[in-house]
Amino acid sequence: MRSIFFRLLVSFSLTILLAGLISGLIMFSFSRRSVDSFRRDFQQQLQHSIARAIALMGQAAFVMRQHRGDQAFVDYVQEVQETTRTRLYLGVEGAILPKKPALDPAIASLAVSAGKQPTIKDDGRQLVVIQRLETPEGQAYTVIGLHQLGPPPGMEKLLPPPRGDQDFPPPPRQKGFFTPFGRVQELRFLVFLPVAGIICYLLARSFSAPLARLRTISRQIAAGDLSARVGTSLGKPGNEIGDLARDFDHMAERMEGLVNGQKRLLLDISHELRSPLARLNLALELAKKRFQAEEDGNFARISRESERLNTLIGQLLALTRSEAKSVDANSPPVPLANLVLEIAEDVDFETRNQGKGVVVGDLEPATVSGSSELLRQAIENIVRNGAYYTRPGSRVEISLIAAAGASGNPAAVIRVRDYGPGVPEDKLPNLTEPFFRVAEARDRNSGGAGLGLAIAHQAVQQHGGSLSFANAPNRDGLIVEIRLPLLRGPEADQPA
Repeated sequence: MRSIFFRLLVSFSLTILLAGLISGLIMFSFSRRSVDSFRRDFQQQLQHSIARAIALMGQAAFVMRQHRGDQAFVDYVQEVQETTRTRLYLGVEGAILPKKPALDPAIASLAVSAGKQPTIKDDGRQLVVIQRLETPEGQAYTVIGLHQLGPPPGMEKLLPPPRGDQDFPPPPRQKGFFTPFGRVQELRFLVFLPVAGIICYLLARSFSAPLARLRTISRQIAAGDLSARVGTSLGKPGNEIGDLARDFDHMAERMEGLVNGQKRLLLDISHELRSPLARLNLALELAKKRFQAEEDGNFARISRESERLNTLIGQLLALTRSEAKSVDANSPPVPLANLVLEIAEDVDFETRNQGKGVVVGDLEPATVSGSSELLRQAIENIVRNGAYYTRPGSRVEISLIAAAGASGNPAAVIRVRDYGPGVPEDKLPNLTEPFFRVAEARDRNSGGAGLGLAIAHQAVQQHGGSLSFANAPNRDGLIVEIRLPLLRGPEADQPA
């Protein structure tokens, strides 16, 4: 997963899912604690309220016994039990009153050690409250209350059976149109997933789209279109990606200015050198006639060097013009078979007296769109380069076939092979650089300036093609392949 888009998409998705999961767990934990705390606080408050009520009823029962006697006390306790479901007992002077019903001995033992703060015991069925009280005169007594928990007698059948502390009856099922929305949790989950996915996709896309735009523009610049710019579509000033785009455009503008300045300088220098060179040649011819030195070796050497300099300047002008010249997509079709055949005949005629030559192999009809002049110059430079370095007694082989390109589109492949010394493998990528020479095969005495292959490479690239180099088996020569996209449509069917 090398794509930054998918990395961002996965990162955002995992972040949202983990955040949702953690938030849900925290909310559930807090809600659970809140419910438990509320229930516990409510239960404690209820117990203390019952304890205060039992203490008040115990005080009333003690006063009733003191002023109205034991029978009034018993009647009062009976009435409290019937109305509040609470049995009252008083511990007075070591005795537990009333005698009947008898108090549980375990509870009676707790009453002995009771204090001024109420002792509360809850066994789930009844609440036991024991508290020691005193009258204003200082007489101490103990109030014991047994409060029955649960529904009142006779109401058990009217209430649903207990389901535990955490169980609640399920909500009633909805019918009709809203039936699918009854399962709320599942519906929330199903809605959350696509919404989170869309949000993550949009976030990841918003981050990766500017990078894709920068990548497209950088490829255009690398392909030679120095006028390509990102523009202001990636953000306003202050936006990091927008600032990066503006810096990128500034760099591209600066680079375009430098490259164009270099081309203009090279073109101007080449033009300026032509005039003094022409005057030098004229002066050389006049000197030969004046001193009658037609066979003089020094004059011959000056003439050769002048001719070499003239060739170099011509190649410099050709390279500069080929870089500045654009190939229109609506250019007329160029039949490659005729072009290759003409070049092969011309170079073969020129090198035949050197014991070399050019032989044409497969020659399939192929038509491309572009400049016939630039293509002729590119192919001819490669063929002449091969004819120069092929050994005497051998011939340069040239062929033209139609094959599939790198992207699957049909391409015309021009293959040129010589039988020269070859090129070291580490030098092959540098063959298209201007003024590059291979020490074993090219030096200043060979007459080559290192511009022919650079001109050919520039022309092939302008036609959307590619140029590749490879050594023949056992380094017995160099193989050069030119790939050009074939022209499609009715124009491609024109006879070559």
